[in-house]
Amino acid sequence: MLTKFDWLPNLVLRVTVGFMFFSGAFGKLSDTAKFAANLAEYGVPFSHVTAPVLAVVELVGGLFLALGLFTRTTALVLAAVMVGALLSPIAPGLWAKHPNVWYFLSNLFYSSEWLLLGILAWVACVGDQGRSVLKLR
Repeated sequence: MLTKFDWLPNLVLRVTVGFMFFSGAFGKLSDTAKFAANLAEYGVPFSHVTAPVLAVVELVGGLFLALGLFTRTTALVLAAVMVGALLSPIAPGLWAKHPNVWYFLSNLFYSSEWLLLGILAWVACVGDQGRSVLKLR
């Protein structure tokens, strides 16, 4: 019985994460100077260029993910963005606060970026499962 709907959780996850990236990008695009300043604070090089590029990648990637367009590639690109987020502001800040490996990993695995990375990895593996706007007829 449930196998008839085994595609549904994947669709809900994909659309939800796509919307998260899409909507989050609007705030970044509405004030790229603030976003660039945040990136510069985290040590991201060329933040004045990186900020609008990242915002557009998140906007387009979120839209593509939600609609099921180029799903696997889009998930991998957004996963790379999450790896960058984990490596620049998240992990160093957590390590400074929790220099013990156990507490560091416990807190890292609770971060939303880590969760998003896991979901994006999953989506990259399963793809759109035939649920894409390109396949609507």
